[in-house]
Amino acid sequence: MRSDGHAVHRFGASHITLRLNGFSMTGPAEPDDPANPNSCPSVQPSNADGIRIQNQTHVRVLGPGLVQRFRRHGLFLVGTAGVRSEITIRHVTSHHNCFSGILMAGISDSVIEDNVSVKNAGNSGNSPCGGNCLVNSHGNRVRRNQFSGNGSVGPPSNDFGVGLIGNSSGNIIEDNSIGGNISGVLIQANAVDNVVRRNVIVGNPPSQLSRMFGASIGADIKDEATVPGTGSRNRFERNWCVTYLGPGPAPCSNLPGPGPSDNK
Repeated sequence: MRSDGHAVHRFGASHITLRLNGFSMTGPAEPDDPANPNSCPSVQPSNADGIRIQNQTHVRVLGPGLVQRFRRHGLFLVGTAGVRSEITIRHVTSHHNCFSGILMAGISDSVIEDNVSVKNAGNSGNSPCGGNCLVNSHGNRVRRNQFSGNGSVGPPSNDFGVGLIGNSSGNIIEDNSIGGNISGVLIQANAVDNVVRRNVIVGNPPSQLSRMFGASIGADIKDEATVPGTGSRNRFERNWCVTYLGPGPAPCSNLPGPGPSDNK
């Protein structure tokens, strides 16, 4: 299924389920083609997303299925203030979209699970984008996903595997595999009361980028919260991670060493 650059699927009502049934939804973008600089221009119309869910509730998008090469986001979820979104995205692969693989704006009480979001945000410019971007979104659960190879080199270096952007709060980020992104998890200063737990967050950014652009380009966890004495207004629990940028105490450098049986 190919697109001329407009959204392949826009939800016009609530309580709808879209089953991808193994199909691919492919847009016209060529993010890695230097001969086509207009493939991912910095400003795109709102209908340049692969799947757009706007002001609808109790919607489900179920894979397996692939959403790729759209000029904005692979999936763009827009909520209504004061209304519980209760959206489910499951078993969907978002790949090689110009901005985020999955972007959630004002979304609440929704579940993003068992998805793969890879190689997105190659041309996101100044916008913080990546595998899954939560903007002013609250009470969502992001779990058991794979976020790899997302983001582009800045400035600014604000891309990620998972991003808690704006005033996002009360979200649970758990049991995900997050590697090879500019930063693994990015938390902006006003994102509060989120829980990041039991994730494997390693190899962010890739070593080649660290050598070329320095250690400050990104980290497994990049926390921009600045609460003196507490280190973060968010909770980090039992994550496996190595590198950290932010106020102390650092939640990383805690990958397990060899056990007793490994020394024999």
